[in-house]
Amino acid sequence: MASSDTSAAVSLLSDQCLTFLLHNGTVRGRLVRLDRALAEILDRHAYPAPVARLVAETATLAVVLAFAMKFDGVFTLQAQGDGPVRMLVADVTSDGDLRAYASFDADAVAALEHRSSHQDARSGMSEASLQHLLGAGTLVFTVDLAGTMAGANNRYQGIVPMEDATLSECIHRYFRQSEQLETAVKVTTAPQAGSDTAWRAGAVMLQRMPRTPDEHRTDEELDELWRTAVVLLGSLTNAELLNPELADGELLYRLFHQEELTVASEQRGLHFGCRCSRERVETTLRNFAAEDRADMVQDDGTISVQCQFCSTEYVFTPAELGHLHS
Repeated sequence: MASSDTSAAVSLLSDQCLTFLLHNGTVRGRLVRLDRALAEILDRHAYPAPVARLVAETATLAVVLAFAMKFDGVFTLQAQGDGPVRMLVADVTSDGDLRAYASFDADAVAALEHRSSHQDARSGMSEASLQHLLGAGTLVFTVDLAGTMAGANNRYQGIVPMEDATLSECIHRYFRQSEQLETAVKVTTAPQAGSDTAWRAGAVMLQRMPRTPDEHRTDEELDELWRTAVVLLGSLTNAELLNPELADGELLYRLFHQEELTVASEQRGLHFGCRCSRERVETTLRNFAAEDRADMVQDDGTISVQCQFCSTEYVFTPAELGHLHS
């Protein structure tokens, strides 16, 4: 994608997660805007527009959710359904390595695109078509802790049914039911101007923090502060969120400058990063029964394994496969 390098050179979309506070921490927010990191994810696949949009949205939501918590490890957001798009997976490490992929029925997606040809062909299906693309299924949040944080229980999971029109609404449902935190999320994705393959994405998430013992404002006043923040978030246009000429700080100032805005100095940089390796694939193959490995052997005697995230292909020769038996 030759055009993306040119646009990225002038883009102020930061490929980072920015934390901010409103009213001395009454509301905590995060801003994520993806440009080159997202391009590197999508460049490795030839997704049709509706699938590319969902992958971009899933990756962006994974980031904004991951850095809403303190963790050392990997956060994974996975949507699995019975529609044309069978699975969406995005994960991000605490170091900012981001990757994502989709598993889908190309013919079924093409048929759905054809039936919806009256919609914008460049931006793909509207967000309201989530249920048409994914069907019935679940949205799963997983945190895999590493190192000393892991302890005896190194995995935490949350699950919510996909009963809403958009992924954002599914996330709202999860926080209402599981975390009991009032949460507002706005996410948008769009192809870059002049390109059918390069996309940008952005998201803002607001969360109302629990009342602290030293809080002097009344419940009614806190309710009003939260409502105002949500209304202001609703006024943010998709064009503003994805505007490559609008810096992160300026965007937040435009929205929340009257809400005692404080932007954290620490920012989480984001970049494409895949954790696959030949050694990991070899370990996986070794764990298969010999008869199962035999079913994978191709006509030339090799086994070829392709990473779903980065499309790297690992080929194992007959001699290397023989070594797996030892």
